[in-house]
Amino acid sequence: MNKAPSPSAALSLCAGLLASSATAALTSGVYQTLPGATVVESGDVVPNGSRVVPISAILTLDLDAAPPSLTAVFSNAVLEGREPIELTVRSSSGARLMDGKYWFTGDYLRDLYPSGTQYGFNWRFSASTNGEVVWNGHIGWWGGRLWDVTISNLTIVPKPRLEIGQAGSKVTVSWLAAHAGYVLERAAALPAAEWTTVTNSVEIIGDRSVVAVEAGSSQEYFRLRRL
Repeated sequence: MNKAPSPSAALSLCAGLLASSATAALTSGVYQTLPGATVVESGDVVPNGSRVVPISAILTLDLDAAPPSLTAVFSNAVLEGREPIELTVRSSSGARLMDGKYWFTGDYLRDLYPSGTQYGFNWRFSASTNGEVVWNGHIGWWGGRLWDVTISNLTIVPKPRLEIGQAGSKVTVSWLAAHAGYVLERAAALPAAEWTTVTNSVEIIGDRSVVAVEAGSSQEYFRLRRL
């Protein structure tokens, strides 16, 4: 990232992190699970028949599409008691229900096996308070064998969006102040072998948290990490 980019360039270089304002309505955007989130996996080949496993996912909801669509990127997806894997899951069908919830279904493993499998998912999302969203549903084997992952009242929250600006000789990095509990980090290249915490002070200006850093000649990338 050039240290003094245009706002549009800055948005693309910050990995397109999106945020939804606090609202009672479910809106399009990028959401993430909270640290410590878990689901229950059960089935014929799951150790002891059932286990509680962590879940970490980034979900992109496009509710304006026809039909509405969903993409979920898991860092630790499970499959019939095996070790967790990285997995991208995309909806094949979606709809807005009469009660305002959104429903999505599709092939859980289609990104790995484009010809299709009998592993499916059926998820529903509803709005909560403070911009949060509640996720319920199941992942399972639809061919007759017992295997199920139950997602029950799991809270997902909007990912904050970084904005880059310029103030004199400095570059400002800001995000909505309502997104508390994050620390700003920097790296010299992507992919980054290491991210370093930005120790510059955070100033609240209006509804935004703002950090000013010295502009330099080298590229630099920024991200927010949830504490």
